[in-house]
Amino acid sequence: MTTAQKAKAFCVFLLEVKMKLYGRICHDLNNITTEKLKASKPGVANVQGKYICHQCGNTDQTLFFQYYCHHCNKETTYCRYCVNFGKAQSCKDIYIIESKRHRTDGKYRLDFELSEQQRIASENIQRAVLKYEHLLLHAVTGAGKTEMIFAGISAARQKGDNIAVVSPRVDVVKEVYLRLTNAFKDEQIDLMYEGQFAQYNSTFVVATVHQLMRYDGHFNVVIVDEVDAFPLEMDQQLMHTIQKASAASASHIYLTATPNKQLLSQFNHSQIIKLPARYHGHPLPIPEFQFNTIKETKLNPKLLKFLKQQIEHERKTFVFFHDIRFMEKVFNIYRHYFSKIEYVSSIDPKRHEKVTRLRNNEIDIMFTTTILERGITLEKLDVVIVNTEKFNSSAIIQIAGRVGRKIAYPNGKVLCYHEGLTKQMMHAKNEIVKMNRLAFQKGWIT
Repeated sequence: MTTAQKAKAFCVFLLEVKMKLYGRICHDLNNITTEKLKASKPGVANVQGKYICHQCGNTDQTLFFQYYCHHCNKETTYCRYCVNFGKAQSCKDIYIIESKRHRTDGKYRLDFELSEQQRIASENIQRAVLKYEHLLLHAVTGAGKTEMIFAGISAARQKGDNIAVVSPRVDVVKEVYLRLTNAFKDEQIDLMYEGQFAQYNSTFVVATVHQLMRYDGHFNVVIVDEVDAFPLEMDQQLMHTIQKASAASASHIYLTATPNKQLLSQFNHSQIIKLPARYHGHPLPIPEFQFNTIKETKLNPKLLKFLKQQIEHERKTFVFFHDIRFMEKVFNIYRHYFSKIEYVSSIDPKRHEKVTRLRNNEIDIMFTTTILERGITLEKLDVVIVNTEKFNSSAIIQIAGRVGRKIAYPNGKVLCYHEGLTKQMMHAKNEIVKMNRLAFQKGWIT
């Protein structure tokens, strides 16, 4: 679907559902009804010889392009960075719609009692939200981060604050949305990612970070899950997008298991909450390093044996690869030995369908890139990393974190096949061991 087709489909959608565009950037005033206009400005402006996009805030001059506009009969400049959200250009104004707040009871349902660690984190989040302060939660994978934000969200909605829970990854967004809608049944929660539009009035939004480009000065609380994930970790423009979508008084809560040095440097000691234990009180699985060369043209007996044992023991397996083409070639060897085996990557057009099949117990073995290193939780899951020496420590920690997340099956294997140990591998293992030790010292695991 082209950009013009997407924009037309969105306008038709607006007319059908009659939702309000509070706090949003609008290209056509015909799309609003009773909303008030806050400001209008050219989509792209030239400020002291430099272009700036008023839709996304982009200032990278290499992402501005010129063409002759037949509507204005002159050359115009537009921004390529945010073109999928409607073309922002110098010859046309964009309109910023006034934000609006709406109070609710903020009621939510939690089917279990928070652990001591979760309760401490929840109280800190709630305090930061109420005071419009920023906070970083450095929590291990499987700590139960989503449940920790419930009380903070509830407090914010009782005040009428607008909330955005965002993540760089679509799969993570979908998972979080399901859990939040199950907990906050009386709230109108919008789910937004490419091709998925809002249905309500943006008081409570779960979205990919890119979707915040649609807003300006609207959200009082922004919770960023997996803040270190691609593309957010590589794209400072997206961090600016979060700031631009936030109200003058806003709280930003960042959640991650693998914060990098740059992120940590933005917070003082009192703003960082370290959570070393999983919610179920069992230790994190420790990576097991095994020298083993996987070739794209030859069956590997050790891997084949392990996968067959997994089937016999009724266990699920993710096999992680660093390269898509290499993975596909290896998959073509092993697909002849198993009936419920698949592969998935970021360029796979059926990736969402395959993840659904995975959740529905239709796949036993999934060959995958790092697209599944986050945002998915399965019972009885073990992982294999092929060519672990090609992965950084963050990816290894996240992949290991897929294992043992369910309370009924808290243990599992993290097999790291490699052709030589690296500092990144050792750092990942040491970090996991260190978190287990800290959790044990605090009495949060046994």
